[in-house]
Amino acid sequence: MSQCQYCGETETREPWTLCQACRARYAKGLDRLRRILPLLDQITRREYRLAERAGRAAKADAPTPLDLHAQDLIDETENMLQDVCVTAGFTWLDRWPRLIRRMIVRLDLLCRSADAGRSLHRVEHAVERLTPVVDRRPRTRRIIGPCPACGTEITAASGESLRRCPECGSIVDADALRSQTAETADRYHLTRTPAGLSEWLREEYGYRISRKQVSNWVNRGKLPSTTPVGDGYYEFSIREVLAMAMASRR
Repeated sequence: MSQCQYCGETETREPWTLCQACRARYAKGLDRLRRILPLLDQITRREYRLAERAGRAAKADAPTPLDLHAQDLIDETENMLQDVCVTAGFTWLDRWPRLIRRMIVRLDLLCRSADAGRSLHRVEHAVERLTPVVDRRPRTRRIIGPCPACGTEITAASGESLRRCPECGSIVDADALRSQTAETADRYHLTRTPAGLSEWLREEYGYRISRKQVSNWVNRGKLPSTTPVGDGYYEFSIREVLAMAMASRR
């Protein structure tokens, strides 16, 4: 048995060089690239732009038929994927659309590579680098928990699955960190009035939950761990409150 090449915390059995959690992480990263690269290809062909031009003077020179920066990003990512496949011992190479599909199918071969940890890091770095280029949605990032490597607070927007720690540079699985933070929050309670809890949810997490809605949760038993402490104050379970707020938003 040996340590996982990526996380360095979990033991792996031959022939695997990545633990089960990191193998799932590898699959997730490849799937994200499979979704990102077609959007980047559309940007390359100028089929859409992320922001409308307004109030700008027209340039004297006509724009190039292709967005050359976006094309460079595609080429760099494709070269990276081909390098990963060569390192893993693949006997064929292809363009990125077919290559990614084959990599997902043969994930077992990638996760047995002698350089699997570095390859996973390269895939996640590409996802983290390309996501802002193709993302049309405005991003409001909020704290989701501490970096597992150095403890620095990590921020992420809804829908972001990977973030880079600004302090140590580690790639952080945002979904896993959100889940871990939620489990930790279950151990803590918050003493507030319904109005105070409504304000706390809005300021800390961006959930617009009214005071009346919080009171309805209490009265209808939706927050079973809630305990009245007098003068209109209650002791709320943070985990229960956040779960209800997320369900209400959906």
